[in-house]
Amino acid sequence: MTKVLMFGYGPLPIEGLRMTGPGLRTWHFLTVLLEAGHEVCLIGDRIHGIYPADLPDVVSQRKDNWIYHSVSDMLWHNPAGLRPLIDAFGADCAISVTTPASAIGAEMVGELPMWADLYGSVMAEAQLKALVYGDDAYLSHFWTMERKAIERGDIFSTVSERQQWSLIGELGMWGRLNQWTSGYEFATTIPIASETTPYTPTKKVIRGILAKDKDFVILYAGGYNTWTDVDTMFNALEIVMCQHPEVEFVSTGGKIEGHDDMTYMRFKKLIESSPYRDRYHLQGWVPNDDVPNYYLESNLGINSDRTSYEALLGSRTRVLDWMRAELPCVMSSLTELSAEVVAANAGLAYQPENTDDLVRCLMQCVSDPAETAEMGKRGRELLLSTFTYEATSKHLLKWVEKPSRAPDTGKDVPKLVRAYQNVGTQIAQGLERRSLGFSLALAVWPYIARVTTALGLQPFQRKLAAFGLSMLRLERSPYKAVYLNCEVPKKMRAGDVYEGTVNLRNKSATSWLTPTESDKAINLSYHWVSEQGTMILKEGLRSKLPEVVKTDKTVVVPFRVAVPDQPGRYRLELDLVREGVTWFSEAGSPGPSFLIDVSNS
Repeated sequence: MTKVLMFGYGPLPIEGLRMTGPGLRTWHFLTVLLEAGHEVCLIGDRIHGIYPADLPDVVSQRKDNWIYHSVSDMLWHNPAGLRPLIDAFGADCAISVTTPASAIGAEMVGELPMWADLYGSVMAEAQLKALVYGDDAYLSHFWTMERKAIERGDIFSTVSERQQWSLIGELGMWGRLNQWTSGYEFATTIPIASETTPYTPTKKVIRGILAKDKDFVILYAGGYNTWTDVDTMFNALEIVMCQHPEVEFVSTGGKIEGHDDMTYMRFKKLIESSPYRDRYHLQGWVPNDDVPNYYLESNLGINSDRTSYEALLGSRTRVLDWMRAELPCVMSSLTELSAEVVAANAGLAYQPENTDDLVRCLMQCVSDPAETAEMGKRGRELLLSTFTYEATSKHLLKWVEKPSRAPDTGKDVPKLVRAYQNVGTQIAQGLERRSLGFSLALAVWPYIARVTTALGLQPFQRKLAAFGLSMLRLERSPYKAVYLNCEVPKKMRAGDVYEGTVNLRNKSATSWLTPTESDKAINLSYHWVSEQGTMILKEGLRSKLPEVVKTDKTVVVPFRVAVPDQPGRYRLELDLVREGVTWFSEAGSPGPSFLIDVSNS
């Protein structure tokens, strides 16, 4: 028996709260360790937005051979606060599940052998975070976590073979591929996995409530992350719904608090303009016990990815849950998992960002529901043969039997890359940008926590942490504009083109770039909407910004508006768009709207 100190994430399934990928990954590792007879002390960070806000900083549970300390995010980032929990256990080794947990473990485990599970490529995730939020300042926060993990870990696991090779490149960049580690198996792949006990229905959640028994239900389940391609998914669903009135779309899940609160809102805005909006059922985050019922009452799961390194290197936990429920799926061809699903004839894959190809897959499933159901059965067979907890964890269990440090431990190995983002440079950048960065906030927090704890100011500490989240822009939109001095004619002629000007003030945290600087530039455009609220034209003419617009600066923008060909009464809505990413209105910053009478030309 080995005494294992684990760093991971809650909630765990035993807590009855909404589950997340990091929590399920933690449960995966914990389960196999306990079944192998090891003793475990798990310190789990409470994922933001799921737990009650009034919980104490530490909630501990003791089972037969394991201890679970559920800790607040405030304590998670305070080494002095975690130290008593660690010292009281007396571990033989450490396992950190996810890159953020590995960064925490790196600072807390001392000389213990440490297995670092890098659950997905955090730098690929950082790229998408920067894209969606229009701010590359996020990169330093993610790199700080990755750097700490690869510098300290003794052995690593990834979710795909592709990510494994990517990790080996990072290890080489940091100097870990040296003479001492030559021939050493630094990394292995532990695919995502699932429990295998069949789900049993407990109540009706879709049939007879959201859809008829004969309807074909397409389900999306889980968070709408930065990699979710809501545009392709929505456009494909519109075509399928037009041709198949029996198709209904149901979604459980929503925005991811503290990480991505924009992608889901964009999807909701798209649905609001749909003539089939009554057939979209956005249920939000439903109780954890209800989730399996949604799987069991659906005909097909759908997963839509942006073209990204995150998808190429990562995986999709929700697909394993669907396999457990015999729910077939359509997913993008980007992940390694999609190739295995298609090879087992357990689902279909489409070319990413290709609406026509996604429509082809959906139409095939809707047109032949019997064969679609058979794909679901083959998916469960694939789960049982390849993606069980036991089948994926053999290397981990072998290491835990005899944990050891990496061969280059204590050796004088040159560092090939300097940690550019030190506290000093981050302070300078923060002053220049007038914003507090993640890395800097987390670097100074332990000192703040130590002082406030010593002075007995824990209530103030909590308020300060909440204020810090606001300063980090976790709850503020990065796409924000003020429209000044804009007037348009209240009467227009059908088919004509009108010109105007508007003063725009940039209230975003980053500069607005023009097409000369980026293919993700900011342009001014508009939408035409009927009096009843139906979108008539979403993609209006684009009007370029005359120059790069920095934060709090105002610019005069000439624009052109093409009038609909049919006379009637319409609403003209001005809007800014970051090409390929989002409209400002979908990110919480709508432009002015005007009621226009359109007469015959």
